[in-house]
Amino acid sequence: MYPKSRVLTALIAVCALSAAAAQADISISFFDKRVYVPGSEVLVKVTIRNQTPAAWHFKLADDKHLSVGFDVRSLSNRVLEPSDAWKRAMSSSLPVFYREVSIQPGEEYSFITNLADYAAINEPGSFIVVCTLYPELSGKSSSGSALRSNALSLSVRPGAPAPSVAESFRTGTTEILKAERIGPDEVVTRTLTARQKGRWNEFFLYLDVERLLKANADKSRSYDRESDDGRRRMLTAYKADLMGSVVDSDIVVIPSSFEIVETRYGTSYGTVVVMQKFDYDGFKMLKEYTYELERRDDIWFIVAYTVRNKGTE
Repeated sequence: MYPKSRVLTALIAVCALSAAAAQADISISFFDKRVYVPGSEVLVKVTIRNQTPAAWHFKLADDKHLSVGFDVRSLSNRVLEPSDAWKRAMSSSLPVFYREVSIQPGEEYSFITNLADYAAINEPGSFIVVCTLYPELSGKSSSGSALRSNALSLSVRPGAPAPSVAESFRTGTTEILKAERIGPDEVVTRTLTARQKGRWNEFFLYLDVERLLKANADKSRSYDRESDDGRRRMLTAYKADLMGSVVDSDIVVIPSSFEIVETRYGTSYGTVVVMQKFDYDGFKMLKEYTYELERRDDIWFIVAYTVRNKGTE
């Protein structure tokens, strides 16, 4: 027979391994990676995977600052200062709203957030980024339950960020995108083509994100009450939700093909009707999109849309 002390030690080791195995794991990656400059948004995709044999639960706050944190350090191990948005979230006395998320074995849950809302990335350089998930929310999770992600290498080049949605970097290059004086039908064509090719910067080039956000009455009321900084944060979060198909999924779903059916426009307002096809298992879904556009400084922007199902083929 084995000594009791040895059996006890073995049991403790097994329990420790079981506790470790009961944890999910978290990973981060750049979403729509491009050239970053000081002050620009850095969209990061956070993925929580459950590779355990049982369901794994955690709390996800409406304000993501309370669910995840980011450690951003220079190569000399200097920690970047937290952003103003993070400071406000941590000092707020408002009620915390969250939902319980359950991930079944083998499943994963992802969301997109802006790193610039957590750390003040106001200087060029090379940085190491690590994310921490707090399953019971920040300040309530013990150090043992918090999950740390892989490390990302972030390179920030000297320069100034694009001042508006009409100016952004072309994906993978240092070329600045600028909205051009083209017709409403060409605006819609370029927007849909950009979505087909996964070029988010070009997709947002002619899209009035503010008008789309304010189409939701609740979001519009919240937006109108916010400060300028608060509105910018709301627009950034809304763009991230669009890219994650969390909101307005009809405008971001990828068509297999599309055809401009009709274009009508006057001095400042126009509509473009597009027949779009979507591939499913064994059939195609047909949908008719009507895009509404407004003209500002000779540039047409998509401000609203409607969708009608037109059957299958």
